[in-house]
Amino acid sequence: MLELKNLTVHYGHKRVVHDVSLTLAPGQMLGLAGESGSGKSTVAMSVLRLLPKTARVEGEVLLDGEDVRTMSWGRLRAVRWASASIVFQGAMHSLNPVRRVGEQIAEPMRLHSTPGSVAELLEQVELPREKARAYPHELSGGQKQRVMIAMALACGPRLVIADEPTTALDVVVQAQVLAVLTRLVAEQDLGLLMISHDLSVLAQTCEDLAVMQGGELVERGRTHEVIANPRHPHTAALTAAFPVIGAPQHRWTEPAPAPQPLLRVRDLVVDYGRTRAVDGVDLTIGRGEIVALVGQSGSGKTTLARTIMGLRKPSSGRVIFDGAEVAAKGRALKAFRRQVQLVLQDPSSALNPRHRVFDAVAEGLRVHGVDGDHEALVTAAVERAELRPASLYLDALPHELSGGQQQRVVIAGALVLQPRLLVADEPVASLDASVRGEVVALLLRLRAELGLASLLITHDLGLAWQIADRVAVMHQGKIVEQGPVEQVLLTPSHDYTRALLRAVPQV
Repeated sequence: MLELKNLTVHYGHKRVVHDVSLTLAPGQMLGLAGESGSGKSTVAMSVLRLLPKTARVEGEVLLDGEDVRTMSWGRLRAVRWASASIVFQGAMHSLNPVRRVGEQIAEPMRLHSTPGSVAELLEQVELPREKARAYPHELSGGQKQRVMIAMALACGPRLVIADEPTTALDVVVQAQVLAVLTRLVAEQDLGLLMISHDLSVLAQTCEDLAVMQGGELVERGRTHEVIANPRHPHTAALTAAFPVIGAPQHRWTEPAPAPQPLLRVRDLVVDYGRTRAVDGVDLTIGRGEIVALVGQSGSGKTTLARTIMGLRKPSSGRVIFDGAEVAAKGRALKAFRRQVQLVLQDPSSALNPRHRVFDAVAEGLRVHGVDGDHEALVTAAVERAELRPASLYLDALPHELSGGQQQRVVIAGALVLQPRLLVADEPVASLDASVRGEVVALLLRLRAELGLASLLITHDLGLAWQIADRVAVMHQGKIVEQGPVEQVLLTPSHDYTRALLRAVPQV
């Protein structure tokens, strides 16, 4: 079905893919793994000739024996969607926000005069027919991803490329989306090329695995054999980078004394109209303590965090910081926000693309009217975030940095105000395994050096095991279980916690 022969891609003088050869047969699920920048997505874009015109492509890309590189534009338009289609990463950015999703699914069918119905496609991906009339903002992340899968299937292709189809989805929704893809491959005899930096996702779905590093294919074989006995050091490093719940962690070798409370949330309630997003939550974070708040998308985690920070007014309840109730407005609220800083999930969205690193990090100093040498304060924060020497980064724009470097800039912007509490909302969800490990190590070091407390919001239970002292599990607006991380994740007492743990993919 698909055969790549010595595929090589250059951007100007830079070679980003070198001599890659792969084959994919009907009914086969092939995983393509590697870190960001390894060339995975460039390979995927080469299959459908979606690379920019500045790219120079060599080798052969054979789709049912026909070389995509030499197709006329008319033939290429006929092949896209009908013979081969793609599910892009980040469904929220791939769907048109002002058009109903049913119209967007129908568009390739109309262009290719393909018979069939949108309702039947939605049922194939396990969505109710009435969702066809919904706009993207009315759907959850998992539902939007299923819409993208339905769109990819609309014209009956034999090959589907899925580029990071579950990135940033919670473990339960991720498992559901992967189950849908696996079932469709079996039922429709599709060939599926699954691209991911997450080996646990590929181990769960793909029988064959190829690993890329620096634009080259460094290992290929049956998935279980590659993961169990990696021949290449990079494959071994990718496998080792994922935290295993139950593995020993160095910070527990000497039990720490119970910390003094820094933040206390008491019987907090937040209503959106008739919907109760946060329902009677009690939560305490001690000085220097890392507390992980885990749960599915829509469980109320982010609403709780925004309310804690004073970005949303609670319907009832109290937020107490360092013994004083957080003010609803005015100078007291501004002073509180200086001591509690937010680290967002997507650094590329958190940073202004036109602002240099210096300006991005210094913004908090300007907002809060901090006196002193701003250049020295920004330089110290950037270096504390492990961007050294700072002089190499201060004049850079976000697009000139990697994802991990961008996230460090966001962390530096929080550190520059010398806060006492970080609220980190999915801080490593979009990062590959090795960069994720570096950011986790940074957060742990900041706690050790500065006594910095953190509320870590995540759907990733492996991350909670790796970094947290305590875990609070949130479900339908309530905290259903909380306690030391070993207790909650190894001997859970609530059915919902056990369901989350069962959904965690294993490497």
